[in-house]
Amino acid sequence: MPLLDSFFYISTDSMCLLSTDGKIVEVSPSFETLLGIPKSELLSRQWGDFVHPEDRGLVGNSFENRMISKDGTNIWVSWKSTVEQGNTLLVGRDVTNEKAAQNELILQNRKTLEVKARQEAILASIGDGVVAVSDRGEVIFTNAQALSLLGVESQEMLGKHLISAIRAVDADDKPLQSEAHPMQQSLLRGRKIVSSSIYFYKKDGTKFPVAVTASPVILMGALIGGVLVFRDITREKEIDRMKTEFISLASHQLRTPLSAMKWFSEMLLSGDGGALNDEQKVMVNNIYLSNERMIELVNSLLNISRIESGRIIIEPTPTNLKKLIDEVLVELAPKIAQKKHNVVVSVHGALPEINIDPKFVRHVYMNLLTNAIKYTGEGGEIHIIVSRSGGEIISQISDNGYGIPASQHEKVFQKFFRAENVAKVETDGTGLGLYLIKSIVEASGGRIWFESAEGKGSTFWFSLPFAGSPAKQGEVSINS
Repeated sequence: MPLLDSFFYISTDSMCLLSTDGKIVEVSPSFETLLGIPKSELLSRQWGDFVHPEDRGLVGNSFENRMISKDGTNIWVSWKSTVEQGNTLLVGRDVTNEKAAQNELILQNRKTLEVKARQEAILASIGDGVVAVSDRGEVIFTNAQALSLLGVESQEMLGKHLISAIRAVDADDKPLQSEAHPMQQSLLRGRKIVSSSIYFYKKDGTKFPVAVTASPVILMGALIGGVLVFRDITREKEIDRMKTEFISLASHQLRTPLSAMKWFSEMLLSGDGGALNDEQKVMVNNIYLSNERMIELVNSLLNISRIESGRIIIEPTPTNLKKLIDEVLVELAPKIAQKKHNVVVSVHGALPEINIDPKFVRHVYMNLLTNAIKYTGEGGEIHIIVSRSGGEIISQISDNGYGIPASQHEKVFQKFFRAENVAKVETDGTGLGLYLIKSIVEASGGRIWFESAEGKGSTFWFSLPFAGSPAKQGEVSINS
């Protein structure tokens, strides 16, 4: 068979000619190479001797099976067969690598499906609502809890922009502007945003308070979307209200004995109760100073409870900010002199009087400047800058003091927070001041933010609307 011999020897495919009884009649060199068995050991042997036992029943015009090489290795081969005059010609191609790649792909797909199923199960079982958005803010996923909390079906949200998919409002029931939405801020700034001062509306029109965490999704340095996690905090709000009422009541009850202690201490120090020796003066003075710290704490608690309960009165009047700052600095002059600080004030020259509540804003300046004085070493620099930026008046208070550790920046405006590094240096402090002034600034229609580096100092900014703060009816005013 010269033509067959020639074909066998020039083909890169593995070829094998079988007799009618399944014996090997002829093989190509490629077939010998495939199995690593010389032709002399293949001829007259049964085809099935070299086929994996599980695959010996596989036949047809086109099939795949595992061949057994000389060293026992399984080799996957894809065969084509033709029958001529009772003999069968098999033409095969080694597909072992393709099979391995295919199996690896199947395995990876299975793992991917398992991870996806696990993640979906987790998202379905957690108690928080989860909404994923694209980099354009369009909803691409919602979990069951999010749909339940909002009272909607998934098709009512998917594909819509988050701002229109979920109706969000602030504490005054005003629609949350796009730039103020936590998810939008997260996408723009590329960092996590946390808020518990907004409300969502359900489909049936019911409003409920939510705690929101918005996080960007960044892949290889590129923003690809974001995730909004929220939960209903109606119960937490009610508990906070009850705590606020308790603190308010307790603080009111404490004010009378504290005021009496203050008066009697002052009388003793002034000699109204008779002359005191030096040791007695020190002891009474310590009582007086401790009582002052208690009065400061009680006043802070009262102010916080009044603001949180919505009972605070806001009475905007035309106010000269430069004059207001000067008055605060006069009051703080002894502390500034004691620590030998250099205070620089720069107020925009053409700044008109602003319609704000001076008691409110005075409290903000007083707190920020007191902190700057207290947490800056002797001979430090304190800068006060007031300028206009668009529709806002921006006040900046900077110092070169101890600064705030980066790991604690997120806690700065929380109740009772004091940075670890300053708590060791200055033991006095309630940790309520920054929380209180943040509430004051926001109630005045402004915002507050800061930058700080440990060992280098801090800069706090707060804004007030150039058009003035909104007036608010209430029952009580703020305590200084």
